[in-house]
Amino acid sequence: MIFFSVNVAVLVVASVLITSGIVMGNLAFRSGLGVKRWTMIGLILGPVGYPLLNTHKRFAMKRAVGRRASTIRL
Repeated sequence: MIFFSVNVAVLVVASVLITSGIVMGNLAFRSGLGVKRWTMIGLILGPVGYPLLNTHKRFAMKRAVGRRASTIRL
């Protein structure tokens, strides 16, 4: 069995949160959403914030296009 010290556990959690913040900021930029807001959500919540980003992206697309419109994504 491998036992991690507290320092290693903190380092792993911090690296996951930082990576999640960078990835969510990049996804928000590519989607046209607020980059700072989603980067901070990624830094605070980590990977748990990814479903929130997808839901917000879907609602923003619906709001921009309209209710009965259809879109073609390539």
